Amino acid sequence: MPNRSFFVPMDSWEGEHKSYKQKIEGLHTFSVFESPDNPAARLQAYNQATQELQGMIAQAVQAGKTLRAQGSSWSLSKVAVSEHRLINTKALRIGFSLPASQISSTYAGERSKLRFLECGASIAAINRYLFKDRLSLKTSGSNNGQTLAGAISTGTHGAAFKFGACQDFVSGIHLITGPSKQVYLERASHPVVKPGFAAKLGAELIRDDVLFDAALVSFGSFGIIHGLMIEARDLFVLHAHRFFHPFDSALRTAISTLDFFAFPLPGPVSDLHHFEVIFNPNEGMPPDEAVVVMMFEGDWSEAYEPPEWDYGAGGPGVGALEIMGDLIGAIPSPLNELVKPVLNAQVRDRLAPYEKTGIIRDLFRGEKVRGKTLAAGIGLRLPNALEALSVAFDTYANFGSVLPLLISVRFVKGTKALLGHTRYESTCVLEIDAVNTVKTRRFLTELWRNLEQDGIPFTLHWGKFNGYLTKSRVKRMYGADVDRWRASRAALLESPEVAAVFSNGFLKKVGLSS
Repeated sequence: MPNRSFFVPMDSWEGEHKSYKQKIEGLHTFSVFESPDNPAARLQAYNQATQELQGMIAQAVQAGKTLRAQGSSWSLSKVAVSEHRLINTKALRIGFSLPASQISSTYAGERSKLRFLECGASIAAINRYLFKDRLSLKTSGSNNGQTLAGAISTGTHGAAFKFGACQDFVSGIHLITGPSKQVYLERASHPVVKPGFAAKLGAELIRDDVLFDAALVSFGSFGIIHGLMIEARDLFVLHAHRFFHPFDSALRTAISTLDFFAFPLPGPVSDLHHFEVIFNPNEGMPPDEAVVVMMFEGDWSEAYEPPEWDYGAGGPGVGALEIMGDLIGAIPSPLNELVKPVLNAQVRDRLAPYEKTGIIRDLFRGEKVRGKTLAAGIGLRLPNALEALSVAFDTYANFGSVLPLLISVRFVKGTKALLGHTRYESTCVLEIDAVNTVKTRRFLTELWRNLEQDGIPFTLHWGKFNGYLTKSRVKRMYGADVDRWRASRAALLESPEVAAVFSNGFLKKVGLSS
């Protein structure tokens, strides 16, 4: 089989949201392998791609260059880019189901729901792939544009407060850690495959909870994630409701405790899957009411029909970032107190109430990048959620400018990933989504500073705007897990020379590079 990869010289790389531009030398990319029904042919193509990826690492080591695998370039920070060479993985999208003969006898999960997926598969493609077997991902971000490896490597999350973030449905990682080293990682506490599965990939099977939890959220700095074992679930529907609700004691209690005893739920609390609250600070600080998004699980039926929706727009699960992107070009200028009513009417129009029923594939899809947008995700302990919201409103009130931004909270079950920003047992993610301007970036810096001064512990989403991160702040956020993560990286990468290849400016700035 001829090589599928080739190198394209390039001067620079720009993120999808136009939040950064990075000088580079070029991009390794692959031609698409048209996957036949023959599993042996798919495995051969997968293993050949491994060899080509190892060749790229060898070239980078020899040339003294940095290298990083790239997904859909969805991140708004430079966490996942390299100063020299990138690898476009989007053509690496082969999928496998597992025969019983390759699954460990001690595996405690549902065997029929295991799928092994190559790193470049997009969430959209995975949704289609799983749908054929009437399976579903357990959670999703607000859209389907990311690649699987990119999403899990930066901690992408939705609002599945009883489950977790995207990395939490991963149970195996095929990691290429050098020109002549590759490993297949699992947790020792959760074995999934027999050693023969790793052998078919040419990888060493390592079962170690700490190494696995370190590699889960590692932004491409542990080598190249070539494949991921995921645990899917039976297909299900979500009954989605978006509505305005007063910012009253019932909503405040729900935000600070996830207790909905006083909140008028549009569905059974036992079925609640997704909980999100969006505030427009230009309607007041705090505003009198908020937009609440709730989604309740229901049974799948073959009679299902996708919800009616404008397929030129983001899906019903669209997040605040997409709302702000959609407003670019429509925001009145100059933006001041006089035009606030116009801005607020535009926001309300895009957050109009609805009731829709759909599967994850049809609800979380289709983000359209329409210009320079800005987003930050701030991970908080649940009891600090209202206090942090108050700091955000006060920071805005004292800022002295009208800004095109939304403030929201989403709720995610805590992750085992050592550097997962959703690290708290019940994590509230306070999100600021805005048009990317000098003023909105300054607002975020002031907000982070105010949270810090008020003694509120927080983390920052790795894949969003996080310029406030420093070595000391990362250490304060993650404590001893930073040392475990660094030690795991050193243990897994083939050599110090390979570690240098998979370092970058961001990693050095925050104290995570050897």
